[in-house]
Amino acid sequence: MKAFWVKTAILGMLIFVLVGLMTVKIVVKTQEDWVKIEEKYFPASDGSDPLGISSGERLEIQSGDPSCAMKFDNGRTYKVDCDEYLDFTIGEKVKIVSIEKNTVKLRRK
Repeated sequence: MKAFWVKTAILGMLIFVLVGLMTVKIVVKTQEDWVKIEEKYFPASDGSDPLGISSGERLEIQSGDPSCAMKFDNGRTYKVDCDEYLDFTIGEKVKIVSIEKNTVKLRRK
């Protein structure tokens, strides 16, 4: 009979952990929304702040090194790796996988 209660207690704890993990996944899912690329920014030839491809707008970046960035339809602009996301196009739907230090990782459909 004691073994039954031990197994029941372990099962209860595992169910509690599962519910907790599902709750965390739902809360974290907000940063993983599908978004559309509105603008791509690349470093200007003179080494200054990044310049928008379609708008010609200059993006002011606080860090000293010029880098690439993308503006999304959710109103946010994030830095991206220039080499990795070079072939992404304006108007393409992408999913934000992670955001670390204002640098974003994306994936396609």
